[in-house]
Amino acid sequence: MIPMVKPGIGALAIFTFISSWNDYFMQLIMLSSTSNLTISLGIAKLQAENATDFGLIMAGAALAAVPILTVFLIFQKYFTQGIAMGAVKG
Repeated sequence: MIPMVKPGIGALAIFTFISSWNDYFMQLIMLSSTSNLTISLGIAKLQAENATDFGLIMAGAALAAVPILTVFLIFQKYFTQGIAMGAVKG
């Protein structure tokens, strides 16, 4: 049974990691000190009312995307197997 469930577990791992990595409001509620901010909160704090450094924000967004891409590349085999298994008829 485990070999049949591996693609589903891989897809679940990808979606769970991305969901927890991008969870903005829970991090905003739980973290009160500016020294403990996560990368998504740090990027949000870079936006100012009068002057915004878009280059710095884009660099932070690119840096924040690296772990998501890494997790996807690790579980990519299981994710594509799950898509292929769901597409087979009969």
